[in-house]
Parts: sequence; C-alpha cells; structure tokens
Amino acid sequence: MAQRSNGKYLPLVAVAILAAVAAGFWAPCLFFGRVPATVQHQSWMEPWRGAEGSAPPTRQWDPLLWDSVAQFYPWRVLLRRGLHGGELPLWSPYQYCGYPLVGNGQSAIFYPPNWLLLILPAAQFLGVSLALHLFIAGLLTFYFCRLLGLSVIPALFAGLAFSYGGFMVTWALLPTLVASAIWLPGALTGIELTQRGRRCWGIVLLAVSLGLTLLAGHMQIAAYVWMVTGVYALGRLLYNLWRKQAVAWWPIAAGAGLGLMLGMVQVLPTVELGVNSPRGSQVPTPQGWQFQQHRALRPFELVTFVSPDALGTPASRSATDQYWGTKFGIVYSEHCGFAGVVTLLLALVAVIYRRDRISWAFACAALVVLSVIMGGPLTHLLYFWVPKIGVMGSFARLLFVYIFLVAVLAAVGLDHLMGRTCATGRLGRAASYLLGIGFTVVLLAELLPWAWRFVPMQPAADLYRQTELTRQIEKWCDPTEGRVLAVTPRRAWSLLHTPDAVLPPNSATVYAYHSPQGYDSLSIDDYYKFAAKIEREPPAPVENGNMMLLENYTSPLLSDAAVRWIVSREPLRGDDLRLLWEGEGAYLYQAEAPPRFRVNTAQGTTIEPSIVETGLNYVKVHLPVAGGGTLLTADAWYPGWRYFVNERPAAASRYGVFCRLELAGGAQSVLMVYYPVTVLWGLFVTLVAVGVLAGLAVGCWMAARMSCSRS
Repeated sequence: MAQRSNGKYLPLVAVAILAAVAAGFWAPCLFFGRVPATVQHQSWMEPWRGAEGSAPPTRQWDPLLWDSVAQFYPWRVLLRRGLHGGELPLWSPYQYCGYPLVGNGQSAIFYPPNWLLLILPAAQFLGVSLALHLFIAGLLTFYFCRLLGLSVIPALFAGLAFSYGGFMVTWALLPTLVASAIWLPGALTGIELTQRGRRCWGIVLLAVSLGLTLLAGHMQIAAYVWMVTGVYALGRLLYNLWRKQAVAWWPIAAGAGLGLMLGMVQVLPTVELGVNSPRGSQVPTPQGWQFQQHRALRPFELVTFVSPDALGTPASRSATDQYWGTKFGIVYSEHCGFAGVVTLLLALVAVIYRRDRISWAFACAALVVLSVIMGGPLTHLLYFWVPKIGVMGSFARLLFVYIFLVAVLAAVGLDHLMGRTCATGRLGRAASYLLGIGFTVVLLAELLPWAWRFVPMQPAADLYRQTELTRQIEKWCDPTEGRVLAVTPRRAWSLLHTPDAVLPPNSATVYAYHSPQGYDSLSIDDYYKFAAKIEREPPAPVENGNMMLLENYTSPLLSDAAVRWIVSREPLRGDDLRLLWEGEGAYLYQAEAPPRFRVNTAQGTTIEPSIVETGLNYVKVHLPVAGGGTLLTADAWYPGWRYFVNERPAAASRYGVFCRLELAGGAQSVLMVYYPVTVLWGLFVTLVAVGVLAGLAVGCWMAARMSCSRS
C-alpha cells in the first residue's frame, strides 16, 4: 500500500483534532466541576437521600456504572491520600479489616498517569484521565494506520472511531478497562516498527505498551492485549517468511520480555492476591461455561452495532426506553459494539473493493473475534484451555479488539475512496480531502451525541458529600479503636433498581473510618470464609459476588473484628447496644467489643496499648506495661507484614484470620509494616526494565541525531 503525500503539517492538524475532541468532550469534567460517575444513584441511598439538593436519579440504575462511585473513586481518593502522605497505599486499612490494595490490580497505584493525583483532586482527575487516555488511544491508532501506509484523514478517522466507539464510551466510568485497552495499537505499532527497520524504537514502544497495559490494572483486558499482540506478531513473522524477507523475531521477543518486566511490580502482588482470594481455587467448569454462554452476545443484539439504543439504554428513566437486558442479567456496556454506521460501511468498502492483504487480514480477524464474543467454538477452547482466562469475566469484553479492527478496516476503505477520487483529475485532490473530511464529520455526528448522552457527568460536589451521619461517625468512631459496620441487607442489592443501602461498601475509604466489609473483585479468601461464618451463609449478594455485606450484627465473631459501632437503616435490639445518634434515615449504635489492639499479659490481665503513629502501610503501638504477654490484633493477616519489637525484627503468628505476636519481658513498642516480597522483587525488576528502556531510547535518539548531522 503506497503512502501518498499529505502535506507537511496535515499530521499535526490531525493530532490537534484528536486533542480538541478529547478536551471538548470532557470539558464539563475538565473545567466545570463535573465528574464522570453515577452520583445521582448515590444520592438515592442513605444518608445522602435526605441531603439538601438530592433528587431521584434521571437515568436507569446501572450496577456496572455504579462501580465508578463504589470502587474507582474511593481507590483514587486513597491513592491521593497516600501520595500526599508520602507513601504508596500498598495496604488499605479501611475495608475487610484491612487488605492488600496493591494486589487488586485496579487500584493501579504504580500506573504513572495515576500519579497526577498528586496535583489533582480525585474527582477532577477522573475526567482528566479519561480525556488523556482517549487522546492516547486515538493517537496510537492514528500512528499505526500511518505505518500501514494510510493517508492522514483515514488514519484520523480510525483514531476517532476507536476512541469514541462503544467500548471506550460505555466502559469510561470503569477507567482501568479503558487504561488497559488503549495500549493495543501501541503494541501493534511497536511490532510494525521492528519489522520496518526501526528495531530500537519498536522494542521501546512494544515494551512500554505491553508494560503499561499491565500496570493499568485490569488483568483480563491486559491478557487480551497480550494475546492479540502475540497473534499479530506471529502473523507478521509468517508473512515475512512467506515473502522470503528477513524474519526479525528477536526484537519482538525483547520487547515482550521488557514489557513483562516493566509490569512485574503490579503482576506479582496481583498473582499473590489472586492465589489467596476466593477466585484462586476457581477452575473451568460446565457451570462456568454455561455462565459464559449466558453472557455471550446474542445474534439479535447485533442490531445494536448499527443502532446502539435499539434495545433501550440505561441512560434513560423512560419506561419505553429502558435497557431490556438488565432484567436478564446482561449489562449494556458488556455488549456495546457500536462504532458508527459509517464505520461499518467503509469497512465493507475495504473488503469488497480494496481486497488486499490488510483488508482481508483485518476482516477475518474481526470475524474471529466476533465469534468469540458470541460464544463460538473458539470461546470454548479459550475457556477450558487457557489458564484463568475464563474466570476473569465475560469474553464479550473483547469488543475493544473488534472495534479497533473495524476502525482500521474502515480507514482502509476511506483511503481507497479518497485515492480513487484523487485520481479523477485536477480537482480530484481537493475533492478527495472533502470526501475524507465529510466521512469524518459524519462519524463524529454519529458517535459524540450518543456518547454524550450515555456518559453521566454529574456535579462533583455531590459525590460523597458530608452529612450529619458522617460527621457523627467522625465524632464518635475512632479508627484506632475499632470498626464501623454499616448494615445493608443483601436482599436489598438489586440489578433492577437502586438498592436501599446505607453507606455502601468502600464509603469507609472516602470518609476514613474502618469497616469489616468491602467491595472488590479480589479479596482475602480466609477473610471471606470468616465473613461467611459471621453470616452463616455466603456474605456476597446473589447479584454481585465481589461484595461483602454483613448484617448479622448479633454475631460474637464481630468482636474479633473490633466492630464497636453499627449503622443501620432500622432500629436494632441488643443489650450491649447503646444508641448514639439517629437521623437521616439511619441509626448509629455503640457495641461492646475489644479494641483493634490488645495485650494479654503474663499476669492474666488485658491492657490496651496506645497507637503512637499510624499510616496506610504501618502501625506503631506503645505498650504501657513492659511485662511481656501476647499482642492480639483485629487486622487481617496476610503475607508481607513485618513486625518489630523495640525496633528489632520479630515473628508473628496467625490468630484465626487475624494476627498475634508473642512479647518477651521488656517489650515497649511494636512496629507493624506492610512491605511484601512481591512488591520488593517486582519493583526491582520493573526498575531494571525502566533503566534498559531509558538507555534504548537515549541510544535511538543519539543515533537519529548523528544520522541527521551526517546528512
């Protein structure tokens, strides 16, 4: 495919358009105090329901988009809190009686763009991050298409179609999926560079793209990026072999190896938590395969690839416009493959009229990916024979790969039409540009209004606003002394309507109190079993297996977790409960429970040590009596905690799901620090990769400078 001249400054104009569209679309979040989150759903829960300015939601309850409020915003608040305190939050003391935040992946604390939280509030950061990532997605797709020989306007078209297609838009409120997916075109571009004589830069771009997709935190999407990159690399090498050209395999291997090393600081703790989580024992089963079939894209849903709201939309409260799939456990975002009708038409032009290796290869790849999304034979093979890939989530999330392939295919079709028009005469060049611009404008007219309607951009001031209840918790509930249990019955959690919840899980992270509950895709398996003992049944709602909701407030096991305060929407009964406050549709009680830290002395008495210093990853306590004994903690046990008595290393043992430490006579202070070996070794390997890649980049730059000086 011959690349035509497009003018010296036209590529820069295209890049400027990508930046302008990103800034314009996310302008309410960048400049006007809005946040991409379903804040209105939170305003219909306690204690925010009665707050001034609260109103019923104007859109349908969407349990997936609710994660923007329930998970991602609290995690970003915690990362910002840690950065401002001079520490990365490897551990979260606020959920599950403490758990390894670094291991959940989606907290993405090592992902460099997330360090913007050092200077940006969490609410504003969410919009800035999305604008940045969609610009990068468009830019990398643009550059990939240019390497394939496409002219500027078709490459711009592909960048816009991928950035504002169904996957990126409908998953925007779950930023780790977007952040992991955008590096696919970067990885493919790196492979192309290695095969086109620019091996050094190709290795760097391939490694950076593959490493960042791991650091971005969504391991399922990262696995798909790695798989697709591997298939593309194999196809590219086989093509070179068929053409009897040089088969440069080692730069690809080097880039992949460095990419894995770059992401190792996130991969190792995530694998560790995965092994120690309820998901660690999950294996492919016939029941799991039936679930995958249920979540697969149905043939009749292909109509949404042309009209995304043909089956309704969660962006509307109208009874005639509601998304029907929610009633059957299907989420709108999971099956949205819309990339514009004009994109599909241009893709057909490429297949029918272009008929070259690129159009046929991308068309076949798109059909294969679509068959996996629809639960075809290859899906069965992937589920049962690729380790753990089937237990990560629905294969429908491969839609980002399908949209990327169709976007590039459409660019090939547009390039073909523009080339034919350009060859018609003296006015052909101008007509060609007008044709390309016209198709691009039509694409934006299709995608942006729909995307604008779908993505909620709501007032950031309403997100986790302070209420009288949260002020009372701050007044009465000292996190150094114990935990707060907010009782929401599991039966109240629904896929069909906003749950009747009070302080839903992860609110504790934002308001900085400690909770025995939580909401995360990965948690400590032993703690999950402990919660099941408290409830005498699985603690997760049927509709959401990633959530732990405790409602058996009479269980004596709550004392082991140092639950000293209970919040409920209903009045509670119990001889050991003392009502502290009521209002805003909630009651705050104090319960009898031991403190988070206590010492059983050798004399048979129990004393409460004082907490001298505390952070996200450490706690230091002072022992008022230096007579020895056993220090018992109500913080969850997990590999990676290190203990120091009188500043000397000490060994601790498990106490159920918690921890205890034997103290010899003369013990005056105990320091507990969370710094796991997985992070230590992962950070070492990652820094080695950073050093190698920095050296390669400098070498490439110096070689280019020397080449220019000789010419």
